[in-house]
Amino acid sequence: MYSSIKIKGFTLIELVIVIVVLAIISLFSTRFLGWGAQHYVDVTERQQVLDDSRFIVERLTREFKQAIPYSIRVLNSASFSCIEFIPIKTSGRYLSIPISESKNYLSVVAPSSSFIEAGNIITIYPTSPAKVYDSTQQQSFLIDSVDSVVDDSQLVYFTSNISFAAGSPAKRYYIWSNPVSFCLEDQKIYRYQNYATSVNQLTPTQLKTQLGVNYALMAQNVNNQLPEEQPFRIGTADLVRHAQVALYLKFSRLTANSDNMFMYHLVQVPNAP
Repeated sequence: MYSSIKIKGFTLIELVIVIVVLAIISLFSTRFLGWGAQHYVDVTERQQVLDDSRFIVERLTREFKQAIPYSIRVLNSASFSCIEFIPIKTSGRYLSIPISESKNYLSVVAPSSSFIEAGNIITIYPTSPAKVYDSTQQQSFLIDSVDSVVDDSQLVYFTSNISFAAGSPAKRYYIWSNPVSFCLEDQKIYRYQNYATSVNQLTPTQLKTQLGVNYALMAQNVNNQLPEEQPFRIGTADLVRHAQVALYLKFSRLTANSDNMFMYHLVQVPNAP
């Protein structure tokens, strides 16, 4: 006897059709997920580049605004670009300084929020970088000692008699100790500090060998093509116009060096010597 129950199943053609359909669906699903993952990576990297560019521009802007007038200078080459300036420790007005005579002291109005210390440098009427960095210009002198404050005034002493080449029309003085440099090198920006003042601006290699210097990484993936795309430019200044520092930074993404983000920013540097 034969059983009347029929066993149903898939034919070979049906099975092949199902496999083909599933392959097509998985292919499009994989591509869709891949596009989503790539989009996430792109957005994340773009945000990281944007955050890095904002940080370094904001840092440079804040520090430049605290620089002694005319102390900002730039050194460029095919492999690096450095901008150097001198931060103000304190400032105020002086009462009397030796100009047409020689003395080993001067009198100033004591600063209200900070102190003048021995070992600092006092600069009066800087109208060029040389008058800040070069002591032979007779506008910057090393302080030997400082008297106590008496009736809001102080006497500042030097190791020998000095004479300033010129006085400030506003009788303004600046106190400082060491310069600071930001250097673009090998697609990275470093900040150098705690090194001795030099008449000639130092290269990154020279800065790294200075006694007591320390430096920190401030930005990376900065893809300026030196020397054509200079990241730091100084605009001309005079006694009635603030100086301008133009920042031009080209940031590249980690996974796409050809996809660059450009940051152009102008910094107004107060100029009141």
